[in-house]
Amino acid sequence: MSHSKILSIQLNSFVRRVDDKQQVLALVTQQQCTLKRIRRSKNWLLSGSETQLTSLMLFLTDLQLLWINQAIVKGLPKPKVNLQQLISSHLDMTLNKLIAQTGCSLSEVRIAFDLAEDFSD
Repeated sequence: MSHSKILSIQLNSFVRRVDDKQQVLALVTQQQCTLKRIRRSKNWLLSGSETQLTSLMLFLTDLQLLWINQAIVKGLPKPKVNLQQLISSHLDMTLNKLIAQTGCSLSEVRIAFDLAEDFSD
């Protein structure tokens, strides 16, 4: 079994942006992640495996905490997918669905759709 790489996500101005720090700390601990202040700065560091961070996002549903989800998404590694193969195997795939599922940019997805159409002709 391979060990998951620990990822670290910087949360700028964490204490100022969160009303209930203890609630967030409890959620973080519950998902086996860590949240620590960076030295004496106002920034904090959220750490955990990709799986732990992804599962933590499911619990950060309060509107005030969505910025933490966005920071996690930015910090997660981009999945390596063959977009053309995904399009070919799912003919009902839309641009928006593909972007949501893969995290690719709009331009990457458009190029993949163009290439997939060329192969199907």
